[in-house]
Amino acid sequence: MKASLAPHILLAALLAVSSSATDLSRDTGTVHPASSGADQEQQQTFTSSSDTDVYRGISTWGAPVVVNTGTNHTSAVPTFGDVTSKTGECVTGNPNEYISNEYLDWVWEHRIGPNVDVSNKANWNVMANKNWIMDKLVHNNGSMNYCVRWDTDNQLSKDVASKFEGVLTRHYNAWNKWLEGYNCWPFTEIKVNMVGWAAKDLSQFEWKDNSLGSFYEGSVDRDGVTQCPDECYRYYDSVNNMWSDTSACKGEPFDVYFLLKGDIPYGFGYDWGQEVSLNDTMKNLYNRNILFIGHEIGHGFGLPDFYGLEDKPAKDFPNSIMMAYSSTTITPSDGWMLRRVLDHVRSRYKF
Repeated sequence: MKASLAPHILLAALLAVSSSATDLSRDTGTVHPASSGADQEQQQTFTSSSDTDVYRGISTWGAPVVVNTGTNHTSAVPTFGDVTSKTGECVTGNPNEYISNEYLDWVWEHRIGPNVDVSNKANWNVMANKNWIMDKLVHNNGSMNYCVRWDTDNQLSKDVASKFEGVLTRHYNAWNKWLEGYNCWPFTEIKVNMVGWAAKDLSQFEWKDNSLGSFYEGSVDRDGVTQCPDECYRYYDSVNNMWSDTSACKGEPFDVYFLLKGDIPYGFGYDWGQEVSLNDTMKNLYNRNILFIGHEIGHGFGLPDFYGLEDKPAKDFPNSIMMAYSSTTITPSDGWMLRRVLDHVRSRYKF
């Protein structure tokens, strides 16, 4: 089902910097949101905050590690920096604060551009893939369809399930703020739709109507993990240079999946979606920012991890959600790296 099998992990080893690391022990029974704010509606108004992350220490790779993986901090407001485009052209620019243009060039040349060493699994060539989130958004006119894969023995209530769409929507739009208005990117708001729900046993879902999307039971991937049907997966087929045929799908096609696992305290991400810790997600369900979700969506846009010094242009590479655990919000480093991806793949799109 996956167009690529190159997952990248937000390493749990970083948590080893402190014995006070968050307790992610598994619960049993029905999953409920964290007690704080449990009675709030999904479209809640978050407390505006300009506070910065609090750090518990430095990782073995020399990067700061946040105390909490969920926060209500406000992300940095995007700017166009030093505009390089001419009047009347699509607005492009270079950063003039936080991260240097030289660092952006280094990331492109050594981590994600067409000349990178892809034998190093930490690198990938974004130009060789047309199935990134950006490609899907353009193909779908600014929307993303999701399959939720419930990989746990726990029950899931409709109330909690109904929150997932909003969680993903706000993280997508936090990233999209850096694309909005840049290089003629046409989408001011990203629409996320939950269209499928897969479980080992449908009795795990405590609602029976299909108001949140279709139910799927019995289909598993090669690792035995429950999934939505292959015929419903909409992706760019790089072999035949066309979008996949989903005409046999009995429900709505999905573009990516949201896999919640009860046995991991971290996450994976790529063009196929996000695989995240069930426990961390439930703990932070009512927070504005969930580090793992924002980080793994970044992988779906084609951005890599920044762990050791060999992954960065210099030791002082500024904090970012893509530099494991150094930020819970989308920083200018993340935003400008995303813009550089758009600059280079822009010729694919007709806008």
